[in-house]
Amino acid sequence: TWSRADQTYLPGGAWSGQPIEAMAIDIRVAYDQAALAARANSVIPVGQAWNRAFALGVADPNPYDGIAPGQMNLWATDHYHASDRGYYLEALVIFGALSGMDPRTLGEGECSAFELGFSTQEVRQLQKVAFEELASTPGFLAAQSPRPASAKPSRCRSGR
Repeated sequence: TWSRADQTYLPGGAWSGQPIEAMAIDIRVAYDQAALAARANSVIPVGQAWNRAFALGVADPNPYDGIAPGQMNLWATDHYHASDRGYYLEALVIFGALSGMDPRTLGEGECSAFELGFSTQEVRQLQKVAFEELASTPGFLAAQSPRPASAKPSRCRSGR
């Protein structure tokens, strides 16, 4: 789970006044405890991938003060649910965690991102964030080089 901007930046929120990353860290600690109690092997690091996107400047951590040029907004307008880019990052992390594959192997021409209107730069950035988070989390991906992506399906070909 990712941090909720509405619980961090608005007065009265459970993490009000704390850095946006704090909520994801707190939730991860609770998930790790639940996983241990359930004898689960791991927790997929979606919230940590969002934190990584903020730290790398790929995504703007505060949607309430406007989105910085060149950065993405990972939240929907309610600042609770994810935007299409936030859900895409979540899907990349889950894909990599479950398949063991480097999300970058999907390539910048990955069709769903194209159909959602993402630029190739946004796709590359989000795939890189997902890969780096999974590669830095024990038990998911060993560092690997991405395979060349196959050509875009004809319905996804564009001059972008």
